[in-house]
Amino acid sequence: MKRPYLLLATGVVVLALALTVFGRPRRADTPRPVATVAPVVERTITIGAGQVSPAATSVPKGYLVRLRIEHRGTTAARLALAGYEDRLEIPALEPGAIRTVEFLADRPGEGFAWLLDGQPAGRLTVTGSHLVEGHR
Repeated sequence: MKRPYLLLATGVVVLALALTVFGRPRRADTPRPVATVAPVVERTITIGAGQVSPAATSVPKGYLVRLRIEHRGTTAARLALAGYEDRLEIPALEPGAIRTVEFLADRPGEGFAWLLDGQPAGRLTVTGSHLVEGHR
């Protein structure tokens, strides 16, 4: 009587192992994320005397922005971009400093203010649609 139960238990274990091995998704079955390289757009802004020049700048949505900042003022300054604070960190700029920073412009809109020492001093517009391509 013990033999049929032993065969049944062995069969269940073998079946469970077979399902585990053959039931797993294979690496070729899982889609790999497509690596995309964003096109680059270069812009230069100058800061000094409480102003950003040019006062208005625009970049296309989805582009990697390579931003060159030239500080022509006489005192140290802090520059930030409202709406992109989580993606663009610009260290304090000493007089005469030239710094290059990069960020992905993936948030379209016109309301991105350049904040110079916490005060609005210019504007960045990211042109393009709010819709994800392919969606209606």
